[in-house]
Amino acid sequence: MPLSDAYATAAEYRARVGGSTDGDDALILAQLTAVSRYIDGETAVGRYFTKDAAAVARYADGNGRARVYLPFDIATTTGLVVKCDLDSDNDFDGSDETLTLNPHFWVGPDNAGAGPEAQPFMFLEVVPNNGRLSCWPERRRSLQVTAVSGWPAVPGAIREATIALTRQLRDMEKSGFTLTLQNIDAAVNVSREASYLIRVEAFREFGPNQ
Repeated sequence: MPLSDAYATAAEYRARVGGSTDGDDALILAQLTAVSRYIDGETAVGRYFTKDAAAVARYADGNGRARVYLPFDIATTTGLVVKCDLDSDNDFDGSDETLTLNPHFWVGPDNAGAGPEAQPFMFLEVVPNNGRLSCWPERRRSLQVTAVSGWPAVPGAIREATIALTRQLRDMEKSGFTLTLQNIDAAVNVSREASYLIRVEAFREFGPNQ
C-alpha cells in the first residue's frame, strides 16, 4: 500500500454509512485520503499506518544503550538490513558493520505480530555477548536501517476513525465547510464529537514513537 493511500476505501465507507452510490466513490476517496493525512499529522512525528512499497534506508541515532527506539516503525523483518558505524568514520562500509538479525540484534516488541492485530517493531536491541557490539554507539546517524517502514496493516481503530470523521465532516459541508486537508483542523475544532474521536479514541492505543 503506497504511503499516500487512504486508511479506508470508498466501498468500506459506503458499507458503514449507506446512502451513497458508486458514482460518489472518487469524491469519497479523496475525502478519506485528506482525513487520513490529517490523522498522520495528529500522531507522532514520522508515524503512519500504511507501509512502504519496498524497503527504504533511513538513519537513526544511537544512545549508548543496548536498546534503541527508532524514529520510525518497521512493518516487517523481510528485507530488514541494519548497519552500525562501529569505527566512527561516518559510513557503513566496514566488513563488520552490517549486523544480522538474532545473532547481533533483536527487534521489538517481542511477538509484535502475534496479537489480534499485527503491530510494527519499534526498537532494536543488542543481543548479549554477540561478539560485535555491546551497545548502540552514542552518536548521531550511527545507524542505517533499511526496512519496510509503517504498519503491517491499517489498524481497525484507525480505519473506523477515518470513516467516522469523514462522515461527520461531509455532513458539516452542508453548513459551508469544505473538506480539504487545510480545512479539516478547523472543522475538527468546531465539532466537539470529531475532536474527541481524533484526540482520544483513535490514538489512545498508539502512543508516540519513543
